Amino acid sequence: MPLQTATPSMRARSAVPDALVPLVVRTRIRAKQRKTSAVARARREMEFLLGAARPEDVERASRAYLERDVWRSELRYHPRLITSMPVENVAALERARSLGRGVVLSFLHHGHYEGATASVCKVAPPFSIVVSPDMLAPDAPSFLRQHVITGSATGANPIDAGVGAKAMVGMLQRGDVLGIATDVPGTTRLPFLGQERLGSSGAARLALGANSPVVMLFARCESDGTLWLELSDPVEPTDFSSPDALLGHLITAQEPAVLAWPEGYHQPTLRWGTVETDPPGGDETASGRT
Repeated sequence: MPLQTATPSMRARSAVPDALVPLVVRTRIRAKQRKTSAVARARREMEFLLGAARPEDVERASRAYLERDVWRSELRYHPRLITSMPVENVAALERARSLGRGVVLSFLHHGHYEGATASVCKVAPPFSIVVSPDMLAPDAPSFLRQHVITGSATGANPIDAGVGAKAMVGMLQRGDVLGIATDVPGTTRLPFLGQERLGSSGAARLALGANSPVVMLFARCESDGTLWLELSDPVEPTDFSSPDALLGHLITAQEPAVLAWPEGYHQPTLRWGTVETDPPGGDETASGRT
């Protein structure tokens, strides 16, 4: 799959020395804090995420979300700062690979996820990441182009979700590792952080279809801003009665990490449908925009 190329504006942003990124971010944060629309948007995202599980934390998380959003948009142009995050329990991925049945690497849009998958590829053999077709389109906007460039910086191979589930099952059956975001819109009802959501069991169906173990990727952030990652022990799909049951396990397992760093969740309103409304799009797809 051909990778995205940088536009002049992308090269200009990437040309800022890494050492000056914190200054740029602080300046942009102050400007964004003065924008009523940006403040309101941050509040909506955190209310959506925490309104049922931890309503008392919505205001604090909203302020932190606005800041993290600026960090996210800037750091993707400086891959060196987010593609070497420490990864705990790398041996779990190695054990899952050794089974020879392929591996589904399940993650949420939590943390700096393009840097997260790149960080894992830096300490383990590179693998494929399923992305939505618009990310690889010739007319993709700059931020999506940069997302692909950063996520591929250490050897990851972006796979167009449009190839379909049959092709992805085939890849798993050949022993490949597929990184797949589990929080994509769909029609499967499941609880997440105290509310019933609408998600997709696509990743779980792939794991069951290929009998591939699932390894979960968790994003962590210390109080001083230090970023790191953790991999779960392999999960056997046959331990669950259905794709929905497996999906429920994968989502529930992520709740503590999200509650520990809620502002790290990127646009949660984009990731889930609500039972009271129509799902944002798609059905049982294997992946959405990452």
